[in-house]
Amino acid sequence: MPAPLRSVAVVGGGLAGLAAAGALQQAGVGVTVFDKGRSAGGRVTTRRREALQFDHGAQFFTVRTPAFAAALRPLQDQGVVQRWHGPFRTLERGVVSGDPRPGAERWVGAPGMSALPRAFAAGLTVVVGSRIDGLRRAAAPGGWLLAGIDVATGAALAHGPFDAVVVAIPTAQAHALLRTSGLAGPVADAAAARADALQPCLAALVAFAAPLADGDGAWFVTDDELAWAAHDGGKPGRSGGPVYVLHGAGAWSAQQFAQDLDGNAQALVAAFARCLGRSLPQVAHLEGHRWRYALAAEGELARACVVDADQRLALCGDGLVGGRVEGAWGSGLAAAEGLLAMR
Repeated sequence: MPAPLRSVAVVGGGLAGLAAAGALQQAGVGVTVFDKGRSAGGRVTTRRREALQFDHGAQFFTVRTPAFAAALRPLQDQGVVQRWHGPFRTLERGVVSGDPRPGAERWVGAPGMSALPRAFAAGLTVVVGSRIDGLRRAAAPGGWLLAGIDVATGAALAHGPFDAVVVAIPTAQAHALLRTSGLAGPVADAAAARADALQPCLAALVAFAAPLADGDGAWFVTDDELAWAAHDGGKPGRSGGPVYVLHGAGAWSAQQFAQDLDGNAQALVAAFARCLGRSLPQVAHLEGHRWRYALAAEGELARACVVDADQRLALCGDGLVGGRVEGAWGSGLAAAEGLLAMR
């Protein structure tokens, strides 16, 4: 008979990790989430610059499954999750047309996208600023030991033992962690198979000195440089100001990833003007951001997660399921259910 599942370490505090942690804690399991960032959320995040704010990662999310809808219902009642009505358009080689998915419902966190992971993290034990670099099984009575680094100080950290581990970081990072840890098995194989599942994306965070004519909502862009442009200030709960987020096309982002960040941001603004076929207002604020793991490559794993019952090790995240916010959450939930089924 398997030993009781009393404690689980979750490596990664994005939506997948938070979903796994929440389900495990609700089932009575002690959970600790480790994240190298300053807060949980991963790419579902908001950057603030004095009076400005930018959802520079995930722009919106869809709600297609009953489980995700049920999890969001209380957040909708609280106003933390609100529908974004756009308008949404396509912009292809300077030609504007309608919504590529007419009737689709798109949702955002309010007053910023970071409100969503903050709500999911409430009540959880989340250790931020802690990068996990190694996993190993302890000798009898067993359990997982985690080795890490305090991002702020560089000090070595040790955590554990834990009865099980959920790895909920981008698949390339999961592959590196499991390989460095000398681990083999179905979880390591899946991480290796999906190591290239998430591709880079360059972002520009821009505030204009004046409103942009016909500039509300967002555009799905077909262009060599620009893939997305959104009036971030026009989302529910925002200021309404002329604040925009631009995302680079996949191939261009990969090619330009190591180049000057300011230059890349300027190039995205220039591409936005070129695609619209008109000049833009004066730029009042501009900065760039590099997302190393962001855009979903073709294909996805046949399963939402991978759970190794013998090692009590699980892998989850949007790198397995095609890059969607809802997919990441569902992947984390599936990982938790897989571990709980072993009890």
